[in-house]
Amino acid sequence: MKFNYRMHFSKKGRARFVSHLDTLSCLVRAVRRAGFRLAYTEGMRPKPILSLAMPLGVGVEGEDEICDFALAQRAPLNELASRLGAELPEGMTLKSVGPTWDHSKSAARVEAVNYRISFREPLPGLAEACDRFGEAPEFKVLRRRPKGDKEIDVKQYVRSVRPLADGAGIEFTMKVTGEGTARPEEIVESLAALGAGSPAVQRVVRIAIILRDDRPPRPPRRRPLRGRRAGMGRRR
Repeated sequence: MKFNYRMHFSKKGRARFVSHLDTLSCLVRAVRRAGFRLAYTEGMRPKPILSLAMPLGVGVEGEDEICDFALAQRAPLNELASRLGAELPEGMTLKSVGPTWDHSKSAARVEAVNYRISFREPLPGLAEACDRFGEAPEFKVLRRRPKGDKEIDVKQYVRSVRPLADGAGIEFTMKVTGEGTARPEEIVESLAALGAGSPAVQRVVRIAIILRDDRPPRPPRRRPLRGRRAGMGRRR
């Protein structure tokens, strides 16, 4: 038997340089050090059931990351939160943890992500570049890949970009599809081509991960009685 849980945590500071696989290892060790037993997959090579909703690029901070995991025993929530939070490495902070009743992992339900990118200094032409980006029906950039470069239309993933009030950064929502998604640096590249100058990126933060149908499960509906109506007795 296994019991499914979901934790939300932040990953900032020096922890932003920890890779995706190393982050998974850190979380597995944290659960074990907290005194809880992870449930394992079945098969020839069992693995602990623990996964992240979406990989986070090295150097990118996360304000609200999502991790799904399963325990071999039910855990009191207050005890799970206090002990697990104390075992996370420096730079990773537990925000919440609780049980889940749905069988689909977060990774299969990611619909979009929100980003905030800060620049080293304000850019005078940033607002105008954001307007041009929003008005453009498409905007293609060249993505460098080991297997060959590929042209990507970033507008199918990001419809608009919002400049920060001080002109030294941007925020945007990026759609995630089965075919893929855009990259934060590609949005910065697009704005530079549209007249924002040469943005010097200081900080990239993934603010939130938006899940599809992210709502608590509804209790099962009672089916109406079939046959005789309630209150009807047998004819005499």
